[in-house]
Amino acid sequence: MKFARTIYKKYLLSLILLGCFAISGCNEDNNASSTTAPPSADQQQEQTNEMVIDSLLEERGMNIEEEVWQDPDSYDQPRIQFIWANPPTEARVEDINKKTSKEIWSVKADFTDPKLRVPKELIEGTIFDTKPSPNGRYVALAFLKDKVVKKIYDIKTKTMISVSEGPVVPAFEWTQDSNTLYFNEAKDMKKFHVPSQKLSIVTKYEEGGNSFLLMDNDTKFVFTRNKEIIIRDVKTGKKLYQQSYPRVYHWGLIKYKDNKIFGFKVRGDFVVKHIDHPEKDLLRKGRGQLYVHDFSLHSYTRIKADFTREWDIQNDKAINDDIKAPLLKRQGTQGEPYYYNHRVQ
Repeated sequence: MKFARTIYKKYLLSLILLGCFAISGCNEDNNASSTTAPPSADQQQEQTNEMVIDSLLEERGMNIEEEVWQDPDSYDQPRIQFIWANPPTEARVEDINKKTSKEIWSVKADFTDPKLRVPKELIEGTIFDTKPSPNGRYVALAFLKDKVVKKIYDIKTKTMISVSEGPVVPAFEWTQDSNTLYFNEAKDMKKFHVPSQKLSIVTKYEEGGNSFLLMDNDTKFVFTRNKEIIIRDVKTGKKLYQQSYPRVYHWGLIKYKDNKIFGFKVRGDFVVKHIDHPEKDLLRKGRGQLYVHDFSLHSYTRIKADFTREWDIQNDKAINDDIKAPLLKRQGTQGEPYYYNHRVQ
């Protein structure tokens, strides 16, 4: 939205300057005054859309503000990154079947202070996966063009960094210092060091293409496969632990903020383990909730079931249903929530 306004203002300024030069020339040559061409149909539609959006934002009392990394007013508590479909930077779409844009936004853990993280103009295709760095500065993105494109958006510098292209939809994991991004691609585990912008292959694993976690001070990988979980040493690739289940779901693998506790969904149950003692279950409960996004900030017995709602695994019940996040009153939908900025807890 900010970029669209800037482009339009530059266009309007150009017209004004051209008009001034034309008028000046007419005064000097005593010719008939010149006229400027009216905006095209596309430009008129863009201006109309801008006016409609501005009106909607004013009606809701909302300003579009981009996130400023480590701004003390925004980073005084953990934040939640999420994907906003049909965001408030475009006109409202009532038909759910109509194609809409997606942007990446964030809010504080109490659902206040909405901030735009990655504008839709920079997202070049359908988003497959995204994950914020622990300190909140970077956003890892995978989206489909002719291939699956992996990029990193730098919140501080407002620049997009190219990482890799390939046929595989990756899982992303950041190191705790937020300097290195790990992802799997075509049976290779790769890592991208952001400060040097160096991409390298770590090693080959038979678990390539499946979801994974980076845990225990970045020393261990936890992989999920179709029927098992596997723990490996990051440095050597040595297999440290393996356990089989009737089925393990790739999308249900999450870790707690201490980087020691992880959870995953198996057929009929949600299982929680400690990385130092994986042979024991901290918790194993049957549950009907289909989607698992993240652990709660307060306990590993609670998971985020969607953007606002949490699920008490131990007691098998939904909690926080009474929370009415202000964002839910606005247009579009919010999903794929991830916590970051845990350091203030």
